[in-house]
Amino acid sequence: MKRIGVVTEGESEVKGLPEIYPALEERVGSQLLRPIRSSVDPLSPIPVLTKGLRTGIQLSLARNAQLVVVLLDRENSETCAGARAADIERRLREEVDDVVRVVIKDRTFENWLIASPEAFIKQRSKYSHPERISRAACPNKADRHDAPCDLINSAMTKGRYDKTADAPRILRFSNLDSMAANSRSFRRFLAVLGDPKYASGSKRP
Repeated sequence: MKRIGVVTEGESEVKGLPEIYPALEERVGSQLLRPIRSSVDPLSPIPVLTKGLRTGIQLSLARNAQLVVVLLDRENSETCAGARAADIERRLREEVDDVVRVVIKDRTFENWLIASPEAFIKQRSKYSHPERISRAACPNKADRHDAPCDLINSAMTKGRYDKTADAPRILRFSNLDSMAANSRSFRRFLAVLGDPKYASGSKRP
């Protein structure tokens, strides 16, 4: 079975992504290794990013990863996510290893979280207004929301969204088909992992 490493700059991704690993592994027929965090600024110049990501990629390779997927946020950049991902990937493949692929989340990890409104509906005691998530994310518009953390806060019964505590629980109740239907950048992640549904492209759900 193919082994896939994941390197990301976010702590919430490190804690949260393993919650959907079983479903992802079933879809792509590969083993996903536990995410490795690299403390980089995703908006840094590409040479700086390459240097900061090198150790995480090498650690993944040391775990016998045959593919390493680097996940970065687009954040508030107006640069095309696909174009920047291609530029970063080219540099990493030249200077670190040619098994590296880059996916840029549009715009943050929380945009992927809101892409599955079911996760909030299933936790009504915590999210008393899940319909706000549904209206904002469906259909296929989760990536367009420029303040997903504020949106999650608006759906909560009380308190505020905590990235490292709440993200894993949200993903625990998430549905991959919904995430793919509502987030193009998540579809790109699936395509890079090897999901046959997106082998010909991830533009459309």
